[in-house]
Amino acid sequence: MINNSAKRFLSIRLSQGEFDKIQHHLQQSTCRSLTEYVKKVLTRQPVIMKVRDQSREEILHRLGVIKGLMETLPDKLGPHFNNTQFIHLHYEIHISLREIAKECSR
Repeated sequence: MINNSAKRFLSIRLSQGEFDKIQHHLQQSTCRSLTEYVKKVLTRQPVIMKVRDQSREEILHRLGVIKGLMETLPDKLGPHFNNTQFIHLHYEIHISLREIAKECSR
């Protein structure tokens, strides 16, 4: 949260490497600006960092695949309905849901 009544200005010089490192940390945080991030660091306020959850990303990817398969269902079940295609699609969705359930139970 930026204090709008701030009256002091601080200017510092950084090497490109130092600036890049700060930018990297900023991108890993939930801060919306470089000013907000630097103020929090300098005043020793907590900075909330984003954490990458690989298993969650995999689950979301698999759910996206299932969504895509289900969206193709009307096309595959069109006027020339093919029972073999439906069974194959159903099997793909079933396997994907089993993998997600297995991942979530860990």
